[in-house]
Amino acid sequence: MEIFTITSFTRDISRIDLIGTLLGHIIFAVALTQLLDWTWLKNLMSEEDKTKLLNSYTWKDLLVDGAIVTVFIGIIFLIISFFYK
Repeated sequence: MEIFTITSFTRDISRIDLIGTLLGHIIFAVALTQLLDWTWLKNLMSEEDKTKLLNSYTWKDLLVDGAIVTVFIGIIFLIISFFYK
């Protein structure tokens, strides 16, 4: 029965609502990134550990990271596609 709730919701929302919601989330993410203090991140690893990590990073790691990003973007497009029926 939840599928009927989703389809009725997609009929009630317009493209402007969807675009406004997405842009609002992006603006909030940028603002939150600017407001938070990220200086603690550089203290997580020493310079030697960072160098070792970057030297051991291979093309297979890059391929896996690219696949994760691709799946994430695919899920976002799947969610958006529900609104464009």
